[in-house]
Amino acid sequence: MSKFFQEESNSEGENEAPRGGPEVDAGQASQATRTRIIQGLIDSDDDEGQRVIVTEKEKRYTRLREIIKEIKIKIKNQDFVTLLDKFEELNKEVEKSAKVFEKEGGLPRFYIRVMCQIEVLILQFTAEQKKKLGVNNSKAYNTLKQRIKKHNLTIKDKIDEFINNPVTTDQSEDERKKKVRAEKKAAGSDSEPEAQQKEESSESEDDDKYLLQSNDPMVRRRYWLKKKLPDKKDQKVEEIQQEKVNKKVAVDIDYDVKFDIAQNKEIHIDYDAEAVKKKLEQIVSSRGVQKNQVENLYICEKYIQHFIKENLQRAVEILLITISLQIDQAKQEAPFYFNRQSWLQIYQNTFLLYSLHQDKGVKVEKLHTYSKYDQENSFSEFRFISTLLVNFQTLEVELNKAFQNVDYYTQEYAERLSDLYQLTHLSQKLLELLKVKNDTANIALMSFKQLEAIYYIGPAVIQKLLELQTSKQAATPLQIFGNGDISSKIQSLVENILKYGDKETIVKATLYWVYNLALNGKYEQAHEIFISNISYDQISQMKTLIQLYYNRALVQLGFGAFRQGLIYETHLHLADLLSRDKVLKDLLSQNYMKQVEGEYRYTVPYHMSINVETIEFVYLLAAMLLEVPNINQDLFEDSHKIISRKFRQLCQYYDSQTFNPQPENMRDLIYAASKELAKGNWTKCWDLLKQIQLWTRIPSYEQVQQQIKERVQEQALKCYLYTFKNAFSNISIDYLRERFQLSEQTTKTIVYKMIYYGEIKAIIDNQDQSFLIFVNDDISNQTKRLASVLIEKLSQQCKNNEKLMDSKIGSFGIAVDKESVDQINKQKKKNVTKNKKPPNATTKRK
Repeated sequence: MSKFFQEESNSEGENEAPRGGPEVDAGQASQATRTRIIQGLIDSDDDEGQRVIVTEKEKRYTRLREIIKEIKIKIKNQDFVTLLDKFEELNKEVEKSAKVFEKEGGLPRFYIRVMCQIEVLILQFTAEQKKKLGVNNSKAYNTLKQRIKKHNLTIKDKIDEFINNPVTTDQSEDERKKKVRAEKKAAGSDSEPEAQQKEESSESEDDDKYLLQSNDPMVRRRYWLKKKLPDKKDQKVEEIQQEKVNKKVAVDIDYDVKFDIAQNKEIHIDYDAEAVKKKLEQIVSSRGVQKNQVENLYICEKYIQHFIKENLQRAVEILLITISLQIDQAKQEAPFYFNRQSWLQIYQNTFLLYSLHQDKGVKVEKLHTYSKYDQENSFSEFRFISTLLVNFQTLEVELNKAFQNVDYYTQEYAERLSDLYQLTHLSQKLLELLKVKNDTANIALMSFKQLEAIYYIGPAVIQKLLELQTSKQAATPLQIFGNGDISSKIQSLVENILKYGDKETIVKATLYWVYNLALNGKYEQAHEIFISNISYDQISQMKTLIQLYYNRALVQLGFGAFRQGLIYETHLHLADLLSRDKVLKDLLSQNYMKQVEGEYRYTVPYHMSINVETIEFVYLLAAMLLEVPNINQDLFEDSHKIISRKFRQLCQYYDSQTFNPQPENMRDLIYAASKELAKGNWTKCWDLLKQIQLWTRIPSYEQVQQQIKERVQEQALKCYLYTFKNAFSNISIDYLRERFQLSEQTTKTIVYKMIYYGEIKAIIDNQDQSFLIFVNDDISNQTKRLASVLIEKLSQQCKNNEKLMDSKIGSFGIAVDKESVDQINKQKKKNVTKNKKPPNATTKRK
């Protein structure tokens, strides 16, 4: 008998007889087995009878709660890789349950709660914590940060409703459900099924149950280590911890609300001179302590409101302390960049500080620092101006961080742009102050900061800003941009930098100046400054950031030439960038959020970026107008000069295709237009080019289209004469003028230049100068030239084959070079003289 059956029989008889008892015979064992099987079948039938039918709603809600359990555990463990997967899985389940949610009146509250918890985790995650993450965990964190922002925007109304009326405990929600059901029963409504009551009893489960039901033993250990504190003090501790958890639900708490929290404590403020002095010394000494930060800010704000009416000197002293506290508080609230409200408060206090000093005439020498570590305990003029400049630079850095982190399609990004104009207004005021103090080093610095903020602004943007005047408290565009003339404003800033700036700053300022002049339609002036002051050898030895500014200036020069119809200059400026193997976004510093060696690359904000598709469109259009006549000039021989390799590669790609469908995108339309241009059919060519939608991205594109249309007509005339010059014995200039709708002077100029440079062989009729008489020996000359080229290539190929044969099997080729023949003859003569016998020699025999 096998061991398996022995163990089974022993287990069955374990309860009937003790160890060492008499063995059960085979008949009794088979009877016991048969009885056990029958009893199992009966039990299984009983189980089937006890099955419960689960509704679709209960099934969906149960699945969502299971995923949310795992999400909460991963939030505590900060496992962003798994958290990202569970986040996507949860949203897929929500999509599947859309019909159930419609019947129930919207998304469940426990789903909204967990979305808020994930967003709070992302917002409160500091930079130091992020450094400790691994590579995969860090990537998952960045991905989750972007996706949770976009996702929560779609359910913003639900989140706002949840924050205004949060259900922080399951017990409160259960009580609310019970009240609703009690009211329904009192009204005589039918009782709900037990399964539905059980499902609706709570929308979120207790965290202790999650710990107990976890598969991880270390997580279950937390449940058993939890102790309930019976004392009142311990209950207060629990209540405080619960309040901290509840506060995490509110993602964005306004600064005024925090002051209200401090105000509810009924803080007594004494405005006596000695009391104020002691309190300020205490605040300065306790700076950096997070415990009383909000309270100290509230007290300082009250001091400012009081002393700004009575003692301006004391108000300036308190403003200096308040700005420092606000900067510390803003860094704690948002470690990546300051939120807009904190940024605006720092800006307003800095501008107020400047106004009290400059407009109200507060003397800086009488200010006190209230610091026990400061021996002098007083300010100086230099120290006060340095403080203003440091605050300005802090505002500028944080605003640039916001531009790199905020999505450009949101309302917050548009509001940040308005903040940029306010910051530019502050820089203008500080520049005026520095000129009065004759601080040459800081004059160059502040001029460059102001130039960097406005150099990319074109006339269309200024016109819209002038139409939409801002509020009375804010700075108007006329104050910022020098009464609407931005070119004169930028020229004055560049002059300040040329006087007092260093070498690097001067080069950057010159590139910004060239960029702005080309953008505002002053191409000739921009090109002259660019050639006289900037060289490629000089730029190649400088930092990467300056090389990126150089590339951006080149692109804007190309656009400036294109808007004036200068096709050759457009191609000249853009060919260098588009002929490189690197991605064009990298060359223009527009590859957003790409990290190299743990640091962010030099990236420009979205509102300063140049559209890459527009650059490619302008370049290919200019290359088409130059390259197509160059190809048609002589179709029977290889072109000795290639103007645009990129355009030729584009044409080769489309020519290699078996079938080219109807043109749809920009590249298809340009290729189709080039084919019509090669035939001299300028009307179809221009109709195809007008279909490209990128025209609207060019400022004043209607005027630009008119200029480009004239260039298409001129190049089509050249292609027509190149292609059909052997089909005519003579042709009228009036016919060419009417066909291509050009003026008589333009038509004659093009034809005379082609004859002068030998591009066509023709004679002008001297009587009325209205006919071209072509020389008809072009066909015979072309045939002879092709034959001679073919003969030369065949003879060269024959020589190459013979040399190859000689190198492998020896010098037995049909024809060899003269030098090799002479060497072979000399070698033969030497061998003959060695083997030649003397006349009287006798042979010896062995």
